[in-house]
Amino acid sequence: MIAEDADGELRRLARDPKFRHRDAARRGIRFRAGGDVGDLVAIADDPHPCAMVEVVFALAGAERPWLNWVPMPSETVCLAANQLVARRVRGETVQTNAFVQAVAEPPTALVAARRVVGPVSVRTAAFPAPDIRVPLRRPARFAIWRYDGVHPVPAVAAPSQRAVAVLHEVGEETWPSVLSGYLRAEPLGALPLEELLGLLAHLPDPPATPRWAHLARSTPTYWYRLLGPWVCLGLLHHAPGEPWPSSVRRQVLLDLAFGVEDWSADAALFALVALAYREPARRREVRDLVRARLDAAVGAGRVVTIEESLAHLMLVTPGCTASDHAKARAVLARHGVPAPKRRRWPWG
Repeated sequence: MIAEDADGELRRLARDPKFRHRDAARRGIRFRAGGDVGDLVAIADDPHPCAMVEVVFALAGAERPWLNWVPMPSETVCLAANQLVARRVRGETVQTNAFVQAVAEPPTALVAARRVVGPVSVRTAAFPAPDIRVPLRRPARFAIWRYDGVHPVPAVAAPSQRAVAVLHEVGEETWPSVLSGYLRAEPLGALPLEELLGLLAHLPDPPATPRWAHLARSTPTYWYRLLGPWVCLGLLHHAPGEPWPSSVRRQVLLDLAFGVEDWSADAALFALVALAYREPARRREVRDLVRARLDAAVGAGRVVTIEESLAHLMLVTPGCTASDHAKARAVLARHGVPAPKRRRWPWG
């Protein structure tokens, strides 16, 4: 359990002369105030790893996008679905037969909207270039979506009830940190690959818990945004004996990251970032992949609904350079997200 006052707990640990990871706690304070991912990486690379290092890492990332929670859906179709559900909760009798999109949005977002409001048609007015339906990199071995004209269709079979049960057990909550999330997702990696891909495309309903029953009344599409990153963390554990460079798990995550524009793209990149924290040898490759996907979003010249989440992810990617940081901050500024205020610390 992570303390509700993460900043206060880090300050307490940094001042405690008996706490052997005071430097890690100080770096956590600096990261939360200034956003330099180097401080976060230094915590993960503590020369004396133990459970308390993971606690400090979790405190440093508490309530921060991707480090502790997945960005909320921002697509118009999901916002409309959430609003429709909220009106029904207030007792209004509201029905709809169709949603209309000015421009195409990620296919997973469309499925999420249908999951919470019922079967509705979605009419898309335009598919501006670059076409959301076209993968960024081709050919790809793995895909979860194909398009029948303007309509996205799952390219994989639906998952079994067993796979859904494993997802519910693993993903009932968000991760305290990416380090613990990686470990918690291991049972998903034991599922067959086709089951994992099926979870990403067919979007099973949330667990039957009080938490999700409550969220179903306010932000019901959030579960469908959260489950993708959990599944992608599980993909990191698929066929773990395969050497990483030629592994199926690597190829699947790359194909998702640079496939059609979708929630599965930033989910796959998030999983790679989680791996980079645990395996320093992967950091250069992962940094390059996240920057390339962010560049593609920024350079699209049209609305890319995952652009903001990609910027947040860039800022917490090990190896994030000054150029990467500036690019991500420029994106977030356009979306109205303020930069943290930097300050000097008495310990340097």
